Amino acid sequence: MTKIVSFTRILNEDDIVEAFVRHHAAHVDEMLFLDNGSTDRTLEILQELLKEGFPLRVFRSHAVSFDEIAVNSWGYQAASQVLGADWVLFLDADEFVATPASAPLVTLLPADAPVLSLELVNYGQVGGEDAAELVVPWRLRWRMAAPSHVIKVIARAKIPGLVAGAGNHGVFLQGQEVAPVPLPETWLAHYPRRSAWQAMQKWAAGRMKALAAGGQDDYFSQHYISPYETLRDKPGELLHNPGFFAQEFDKSRAVEAPLAYLGGPLSYTTPSDPGLKALSAFLHMTEQLARQHGKLLDESREARALVEHWNARREFLF
Repeated sequence: MTKIVSFTRILNEDDIVEAFVRHHAAHVDEMLFLDNGSTDRTLEILQELLKEGFPLRVFRSHAVSFDEIAVNSWGYQAASQVLGADWVLFLDADEFVATPASAPLVTLLPADAPVLSLELVNYGQVGGEDAAELVVPWRLRWRMAAPSHVIKVIARAKIPGLVAGAGNHGVFLQGQEVAPVPLPETWLAHYPRRSAWQAMQKWAAGRMKALAAGGQDDYFSQHYISPYETLRDKPGELLHNPGFFAQEFDKSRAVEAPLAYLGGPLSYTTPSDPGLKALSAFLHMTEQLARQHGKLLDESREARALVEHWNARREFLF
């Protein structure tokens, strides 16, 4: 019997994680999560879902900076070797599998291809959504009409030397990308922005984590740079703009095509103030970065000497 295991990196997703688990129970045999330091109710909700009987396992990472390739490859190996997967489905918590007639994913997998691809279909706010509806796929019913041309992959398990790329957009063997085979009529409903506050917090957190990783920062955070710099340098363009909070794109660029959500109602997700949540999450993350910096100085004489050298520099300005 073919076993599918999903692997998901997760951070502060308590508004969507319950719906994610309930929906994907129809498509995967086990769910593997790697939490990156959630400070909201994400872990509490996952614990309740585990008690209810959903097949999930949760690990925690203490990495503050960007380390996606290593993390994704670890997830592939853990799903393959520890959980006995035949296929590993890479998903973010805001991505929901959609299949023709809601058929179980396992019935659509071919016998020969080593890597399959699913295109992301982006859903978002168009204005007028029911803020009281906690099931994200029921609340966000409109998707962009234009294709995203962005894919995520499903990889056959236990392939020696396989490396999962950043963003789970591809896999590599001996430094060469493995060409994926598109899975017909199957795609991922993507809900990257559930509110304007959540989007801003994601930009800031993503940019901070990439900067903390050093020299590779710009390459791995290109999609965060422009919105983050607007938030940093011209915050009024966003915070004083009612349109920014009301919608992500207008209906002229979108079609109403709600996902066939398979999870039913929620039991553990509760309403929250997205602005307060975004502020709290960002402060927790920046505090963690600062603490890790201080710990590095305490444990490494070389690092402390280098930072003291930087601090001693003076530059004439005018």
